[in-house]
Amino acid sequence: MEGEAQPPPACVSKVLDEDNLLREIIVRVGFPTSLVRAAGVCTRWLSHASDRALLRRFRELHPPRLLGFYLAKRERPGGARFFPVLPLPPDLAAVVRRASFSLDAHEGARRSAGFSPDTHSDGRSDVVGCWNGSVLTSSQGQNYAHGRSEIMFQVHSPLCSGSEKGAAIIPALHLKVQDGICRLIRQLFFREEGDGLSYFYVTVECTRYHEDSKVHVYMLQNGDDAWRKHLTLASDLLLYPRKSPKGVLVDSKIYLPTDNEIVVLDLMSSSLSTIQLPQGVGFSPIGTTMLSRADDASGVYLIHIKDLQLSIWLHNGDNWLLVDKMCLCEISDNLLDDEPTDDILINHVGDYNEFVFLEMGRCALYLDVKRRTLRKVYEMTTEEQQLGDIYPLMMSWLPSFPALMDNPTRNAT
Repeated sequence: MEGEAQPPPACVSKVLDEDNLLREIIVRVGFPTSLVRAAGVCTRWLSHASDRALLRRFRELHPPRLLGFYLAKRERPGGARFFPVLPLPPDLAAVVRRASFSLDAHEGARRSAGFSPDTHSDGRSDVVGCWNGSVLTSSQGQNYAHGRSEIMFQVHSPLCSGSEKGAAIIPALHLKVQDGICRLIRQLFFREEGDGLSYFYVTVECTRYHEDSKVHVYMLQNGDDAWRKHLTLASDLLLYPRKSPKGVLVDSKIYLPTDNEIVVLDLMSSSLSTIQLPQGVGFSPIGTTMLSRADDASGVYLIHIKDLQLSIWLHNGDNWLLVDKMCLCEISDNLLDDEPTDDILINHVGDYNEFVFLEMGRCALYLDVKRRTLRKVYEMTTEEQQLGDIYPLMMSWLPSFPALMDNPTRNAT
């Protein structure tokens, strides 16, 4: 009859009715959004698409894709803006169109986050990192009555919609202010634990004349409602830590750059050790060398640029291994012809050494390490004095699967 759905050809039914073949098709759909659409066909497809083993394979085959980046201006803290990395595949372009990338501070967040009523804050909110489609921001205030500074963190979910949209408030961290003590480093680290994140806030303090230093680690474990001090270590290894490049957290180790080496803070053993840099590599001048997480828990990448040569080192065990080297002029497709190239610097390195954002004059460049492609993604306006800090935003994972309506056709197995 007219209007009735026609049964699929026998050859199609033979494929789709075979569970193993169907799983092989579903795992190759390419994007999490396509996986969600496949799950909406019927309960049988939903069962396959949401299976944990299939999801692990899907992520291995299709790692989360880059959607774009937030650009936080150094001369104007707060008010970071999002820029998509174009062109995007249609599925991801649709995600970006539906998203809301504003990071405006939420009224009333001070009290719910643990800010004291008498804490003074300028209301500014700065980006400190991105993770799994979310953006972390921080706001700082001073409580002069109690002699402490207070730091509030928020987790924004720009890709979510409805009730999931907005910002989750992380309890405020209180730090005592002491006369004669300088905080050289203050950095937030986070890692996946269970179905959420655990946070580590590291401060490196020294006396006014750099006579000795201490490193403090504060921890907010997934599910906790208050920060606690995890450890304090005294050591002369961190008398001269660097604010740039930033440290990285790999599993239970934090890698902190100093002038001539990397200090490794082991959160499990509460110990400090050092790693010497590869020969001829240093952290000066700023922007020539950065660290990145390795794709397992055993090492860290070091990315170095000099004279248009980008070198990628992996520290695994006790040695540095040069795993990649490329000349930017060979992959630039004439992009470097009309610009000065003597000051190309590294702005940000993606996790697992997948991509690098570079600064060249008044432009930001995106380097896809695996595909060996280099392209311009941002150019400063005439009013801008500095490019700013780049924070890449990746497509979120895991996908949220639909609850199927009570429909006999859709629920057919």
